[in-house]
Amino acid sequence: MPMVSIITPAHEAETTISSTLESLIAQSHADWECVIIDDGSTDRTAEIADRFAARDTRFRVLRQEQSGVSAARNAGLAQAKGDWVVFLDSDDALAPFHLETMLNHTRALPQADILHCGWRRLKDGAPWWQSHPAVKMDNPFAETARYCPFAIHAALLRRSRLAEIGGFDPEMTMCEDWDLWQRLARAGAEFAPVEGLMADVSVEAGSLSSNRVKHLDFGLKVIRRGHHSDPRIAYPVPALAQGITQAALGTACWYLATWLVGATIGQGDNPGELLDRVAEPIPPDADAYALSAIMMDGIVVGAFPGEPIWPGLWSKIQDKLPDLEAWFNRHSPQEAFGSLLVRALERKIADQLPTDVPATIGTTRIQPIDLDRPIVDLILPGIERLRCCIWRGPTLLGQLEFVVFGAIEADAIRNRLRMMFGLEFDDPTDPTAVAEDGFVNLPDQDDGRVAAASMAAPSHRGVAQRVLKLMAKISYWAEAKTVAGWGSKEEPAPTPVDSILGVAHAGRAEFDRIVEEESQRAVAASAQMLKETPSKKTGPAGDEVPRYDTEAYWEELFSQVDPWDYRNNYETVKYLQTLSVLDDRRFSNGLELACAEGTFTRMLASRVDNLLATDISASAVARAASLQDDDSAVAYRQLDLLRDELEGPYDLIVCSEVLYYFENREKLRQIVDKIAGSLRPGGWFVTAHANLLVDMPNETGFGWPHEFGAVGIGEMFDQHPDLTLSVEARSPLYRIQRFEKVEHGGFLEPTRVEVNTAQPLPLQVASQVRWRGGQVVEAAADWNDVPILMYHQVSDDGAEQLARYRQSPEAFEAQLAFLRDAGWRGMTLDRLLACFDEGAKPPEKTLVLTFDDATRDFMTHALPLLHRYGFPSSLFVPTGRVGGSAIWDSAYGSPAPLLTWEELAAVAKSDVTLGAHGVRHVRLSALAPESLLRELAGSKAMLEKCLGREVLAIAYPYGDFDPAIRDIAEQCGYRIGLSCVGGAVRADADKLALKRQEVFRGITQSEFANLLVS
Repeated sequence: MPMVSIITPAHEAETTISSTLESLIAQSHADWECVIIDDGSTDRTAEIADRFAARDTRFRVLRQEQSGVSAARNAGLAQAKGDWVVFLDSDDALAPFHLETMLNHTRALPQADILHCGWRRLKDGAPWWQSHPAVKMDNPFAETARYCPFAIHAALLRRSRLAEIGGFDPEMTMCEDWDLWQRLARAGAEFAPVEGLMADVSVEAGSLSSNRVKHLDFGLKVIRRGHHSDPRIAYPVPALAQGITQAALGTACWYLATWLVGATIGQGDNPGELLDRVAEPIPPDADAYALSAIMMDGIVVGAFPGEPIWPGLWSKIQDKLPDLEAWFNRHSPQEAFGSLLVRALERKIADQLPTDVPATIGTTRIQPIDLDRPIVDLILPGIERLRCCIWRGPTLLGQLEFVVFGAIEADAIRNRLRMMFGLEFDDPTDPTAVAEDGFVNLPDQDDGRVAAASMAAPSHRGVAQRVLKLMAKISYWAEAKTVAGWGSKEEPAPTPVDSILGVAHAGRAEFDRIVEEESQRAVAASAQMLKETPSKKTGPAGDEVPRYDTEAYWEELFSQVDPWDYRNNYETVKYLQTLSVLDDRRFSNGLELACAEGTFTRMLASRVDNLLATDISASAVARAASLQDDDSAVAYRQLDLLRDELEGPYDLIVCSEVLYYFENREKLRQIVDKIAGSLRPGGWFVTAHANLLVDMPNETGFGWPHEFGAVGIGEMFDQHPDLTLSVEARSPLYRIQRFEKVEHGGFLEPTRVEVNTAQPLPLQVASQVRWRGGQVVEAAADWNDVPILMYHQVSDDGAEQLARYRQSPEAFEAQLAFLRDAGWRGMTLDRLLACFDEGAKPPEKTLVLTFDDATRDFMTHALPLLHRYGFPSSLFVPTGRVGGSAIWDSAYGSPAPLLTWEELAAVAKSDVTLGAHGVRHVRLSALAPESLLRELAGSKAMLEKCLGREVLAIAYPYGDFDPAIRDIAEQCGYRIGLSCVGGAVRADADKLALKRQEVFRGITQSEFANLLVS
């Protein structure tokens, strides 16, 4: 009995079956049988099969009416005798050592049920296009639920396993092999790869099925089954019974559809019908770069072009791409996704082209530059990307890629070459470099070595002046793409010398219009923000030194209503926290000192049966009394705390935000004695005061010119023999303390809790805070790599699909605690930039914390914790979405709300560096040059105008950038650019392409620690 059975279905295969069967005769392993099933052929297929059977008894021929490939294979399987089976179609072939190698692996891998080798396509007997090596599948069912992993004749299958699942499904007239692999995987079959390309598929023009709609329908059927239960499998692996997660369904469907769209385009047809047949929406996180690679493969296989494939094939497919781009732009939840897909396709195709020949693929131009020849300007209407291939004689030195606005200067390429390669050039004697034919600096189409130019040298003043010069040579550049179409066999027509001045005027005017629009939009937004922002005074000005000990000062202050904005969220939260330290106790008699206009008095009244509210200002007392409810048991009285007696005794005395106004410790000691003497035994004194730098110079606090702050005041009360601290609520900006009157010398173990300040802080409050004492990370002797951690949201709420991008507040606090306890310190991006600019070296255990998107949870959850643990941070803002929501995530459910401009203004003064995150939060590589410039220059201008501070950093949305986009960012004045590429910042890092380590949800402490040292 043979060890292996080869089953070969054949229908109308007279031109191919002989070579297929000859590949079996050539096998180095001879113990096989081949069952040929003639599936209703009307040509010479059966005659040829009979001839082989007569010649070699290992061949057997079965005949049946045409029933389809699945039924034919099942018929052959029913006659098979071997323990192992190979399904070999009548137009395929096996390498001579295929059976021997595969069977040897069955002995080495006795647990394997399916062994699969690599496969390749053959054109005229030679390998063609891309080969497909065997790859180990860690989760065969998950992978077969998404795609077909290998060609059918690349597999050696255990026949008993095939019998268990019933062989092929006769209803599957296409994708039947893929369906078989998936069912075997769901039933628990073991897959094992075998190294080597040992299965060949012969291809010729027209060999790919033209019934792509049928291919799509059956392929989608297989995918959908993989994501659901399959009643055909009687005994599935329990964990696989319901299929894989639905989250992956859309991605798998669109991978298949995109390949078939590519094949359709390659065959010269319109893919619209295919696109409309996919019921699953395009996933919000669809990867345009992966899809472009899949599409390119489909295009080539569908077109079956001659060599070289590109750029010739481009001219045949380019007219299908505008409609494709528009369709994806309309139907994808990602903005401009179709544009990104097509541009990615262009650039992938450009990657296939030689680097010594000029070529245009859509909006991408490949331009070789020979350094042994003059470097000249180029006018390139319709071109968005210029890829300069730098040659010196026969040696390729490298490539430079730039965003272009229709033209690029020779000076610019020289500057970039100096920066990149350290090369020097002689200045041309004639800067216009007019060619002999009377045209300006145009590529010679017959010469494989033509000069080109790169993007302008860096400038850091607004939108680069160098870009202005480039724009001066562009003719109607905003319409260039429309005029030029999607590429042609002809290069752009040359521009006569005498038209350059007109070109310069039109290009400059258009560029100026864009920049002016962005500037005016930013000015209008900033004017509206100033109009809406209150200008209340919420504390003493930074250098103000008033005479606090006089009634006149306070009367002048309270001549205006609510002079310090007592009703803002900062004060309100502090009042509520002050009430919380009273626990549930009710008081008979209470005294409030320095009640001002009675805002807290009205809150306190419900806790005290008889409350006396006092203030040094008669105007304040009168206004407070006028605002009090008529039925409230509150009395108001003018009282000078230093000079008047307090009377009493009281169960409760409250005095907040006033004691540091007394000029020295002796006066404060007198007040402490008064308050202690006016309390009953067991009575409480509650006070809230700001943290001042005078107490703790290296910690966050206010720089007000007083002798003591909350710490000093608290120490003074705690030193009194009749008072002891019982509760202290600490925030980064103030402390709320409760002291209890005890027997002389008595002591209570105090309860200390951490509380958060309100967010956003009022601007007048935030502007007076010296965060972390104003410390700057000092320089070290040697450079220490700096990890930049990247966060998105700190919240428990949000779509499940986005959970990996959210840290819970508890997890985030644990990470900050770990950093603090391990000795890590935060560095601002400004300080990191200074390290690069000034040659300073960051010390060990220094890091930067960054947050993308500016969602409100940064302010409500992340910022209070950052303040508590003493870490500065950077927040990156998509300026066109401010005050709205993260609509780029709307496909997943209700998008997260974003901070408003007023909130951002407060955040910017709260130890947070604000940076740009584009205008619309779109992938920058999807954009045409005008839109790209608006995203980069517009977001910077908006932040600077609205917040009144220079913005030097950008985090590229989605981490989507390349060297060309990086250069435009530099031209717009950015000094720091943050990517999503993992790693730490080294001394030789490119400041416009810094690496970051993303912190995903569920990260363990050890994994988090590894982010800091990788």
